[in-house]
Amino acid sequence: MKISDLKPGQKVSINGTLAEYLGIQKVRIPNIGKAEKSVFKCEGIDSYKYYNLRKVLKRLKVRK
Repeated sequence: MKISDLKPGQKVSINGTLAEYLGIQKVRIPNIGKAEKSVFKCEGIDSYKYYNLRKVLKRLKVRK
């Protein structure tokens, strides 16, 4: 499944790590400003993964 096909709240596997898709959000980047990115919240670890909007074709495994 591609990132562009995901809906917010859907759980996916990124490199073996379970994560929840939060949607496209504006993210603050130090020394640059704000940018829109696809945001994933990792489960078990309190961290987030951000992807550029250009990587919407990246394939992910969907957890059901």
